[in-house]
Order: sequence, then C-alpha cells, then structure tokens
Amino acid sequence: MAMGAHSWISTIVILVSVLQVVHASWWYLGVASSYQILADEVRHTPQHGCSSLQFLQPHQRDICGNDGKLLDVIRNGASMGIDECQYQFRDRRWNCSTNNSTDVFGKVLYIKSRETAYIYAISSAGIMYSVTRACAKGELDKCGCDNKVRSRQPGADFEWGGCSDNIRYGAKFSKDFVDLNETRHKDHGIMNLWNNGAGRKTIKDEVDVQCKCHGVSGDCSVKICWRKMRSFRDIGAALKQKFDGASYVRWDKSRKRLKRITDKQKRPTKRDLVYLAESPDFCEFNPDYGSLGTRGRQCNKTSYGLDGCTLMCCGRGYQTLVSEEKHDCDCKFYWCCRVECKKCIKVIEKHYCN
Repeated sequence: MAMGAHSWISTIVILVSVLQVVHASWWYLGVASSYQILADEVRHTPQHGCSSLQFLQPHQRDICGNDGKLLDVIRNGASMGIDECQYQFRDRRWNCSTNNSTDVFGKVLYIKSRETAYIYAISSAGIMYSVTRACAKGELDKCGCDNKVRSRQPGADFEWGGCSDNIRYGAKFSKDFVDLNETRHKDHGIMNLWNNGAGRKTIKDEVDVQCKCHGVSGDCSVKICWRKMRSFRDIGAALKQKFDGASYVRWDKSRKRLKRITDKQKRPTKRDLVYLAESPDFCEFNPDYGSLGTRGRQCNKTSYGLDGCTLMCCGRGYQTLVSEEKHDCDCKFYWCCRVECKKCIKVIEKHYCN
C-alpha cells in the first residue's frame, strides 16, 4: 500500500473515532465529498472494505460486506434521502441543512421533533428504494425481480410479467440495516423505529402497476403488467404531507410505548410520522439545537406562505438586491444562414432576510 493511502486511512479512522461521540451514522456515506474520499480508499484496500468504515455499526459492516456492490447502493440511498429532504424543505426556515462530519444533520436530531421524524423516515425510505432498484437492475447478487407477483391472480385484461420491483427485499434490507441502530427501550429509539417504518410503508403505498401491450400492429391482444415504485420525488412529497400532519405523542415509560397526548387526539397509524417534542422556530442561529437561522436566506416577496419574506425572515425585514441581466431577444433568421438578435436587459430583484 502506498504511504499516502495509509496516511489517508489513518486520518479518516482518527477523525471518525473523534466524531463518533457526537452522532456517527451511516448517513455520512450520503455526504458526497466525504464518500468520495472513503470510497477511493476502500477500493484501494479491498481486503478491508466495509469493515474499515468505523462510523458504521458492527452489524452494518457485516451486511455491507456481503456484496462488494452494496457500499455504492447504500451510499446512493443515503444520498437520495439527504437530497430529497433538502429539496422538500428548501423553502422552509429549517431547510434540512447538513455538514461534512459524521453527525451529518447536527444537533437538530436531539430535539425529537417532527424534523427528526422526517429525517429518519426519508432516510429509511432512501435505503429501501436504492436497494429495491438495484435488485431490479441486477446489480446485487442476492436479489432480483419479485417473481412472487406472478403467482397473484391476473387482472381481467392483463397478465403478470416483466420485472416487478422487489419491494419486500428492499424493505427487509432497510429494516435490517437501519433499525438495529435504535435503542428499543428508550423514547427516542421507539420514535425513530416508528418513523423508519413509516418511510418504508410510504414506498409500499406509492407503487404503480405498469403495463406494455403486445400483439399484431399494437392491437394489445396481450397486456403484460408489473409493479414499479413511483419516483423518489413522489415518496418525498408524500412524507412531506405526513410531516405537516405528524402526531405529537408522549412516552409511556412504564409500558415502553408511545401514546397520544390526549384521548381526543387522532390515534397515529404506523404510516404516520410521530414526534415527542415541539420544534423551535429556527429563526435565529443556535448551535444548541442545530439551527442556522434565516439571516441571509433568500425569500419570496410576493408569497404569503412559509417561503415568503414575512415568515421566512421572522419579522426582521429583508433587503432587496437589484441586478440586470442581458439576454438575446427579437431574434430573426436571415436566408441563408444567420440569426441576428437584439440585446434586451431584464431587471431582476432578489430579496434576502435581515
């Protein structure tokens, strides 16, 4: 092994060991720049592979080591969860910000709020989605298409065929890989397990039946259908709705379970998100609970929603920056063969929170 590679691995192991006391997690694989360093080193040291990733729990290193391609699939799932979280909350005060250390989401996870609920749900869903998709593509050795679907009763006008997404395998993998991290006799552990499961159930609920016609001249004399997951953007949006309608619950210490605050409250199902503490307003910078604040955030002057300057800026007001952009306009084609355009100026206003 080259001395440089050995030095990099030593640095990474030391860094991870220090940061592990904060909130080390497999989420670290989803942070692009971190993963690139780790992936390059792992590929140069295949005898270690996943076992060298100290931020993974022992059982996760064992699972990851079962297939040489799993590291990339798990990384992709972690990245999907992070990216989707940031997309769905891009116009909110809390915008699912991350950092490049192994705690990834920071101290917001310690609040046990609905933000934490969404992070766990979308992350669990990301792993399930990535593994399920890899199975269908034939990228993993221990899974493939879900052929059990073909044993179901066909429809009146179609037959089962094609490659159905192996949702059961993806769900089981996600459960085995993600859930064993949690302490099942603690309030936060039960909350996280609940939300992990809600993320997976959301994928199961967002499945379509896709079909293809076969026959002479496309007359669809035979229609073959299979089950396919909807886009991960659809999954993220469905979980965002559950975030807005999440159930506030309390911890029943004697029975080791979550309960409704009052009997008048709707009883949450396993498809709902649950949380144990109310969220802060995220208006000001506060490292104690991972709030970056909204100062300097861009806002929408004309919106009355959460992305509007009134709510985003928390009543502090905003500044407007005006810029000019030149672009081609009134273009004409002259035979033959040139295009001539005028230069138009567009005034653009952008608004930023004080």
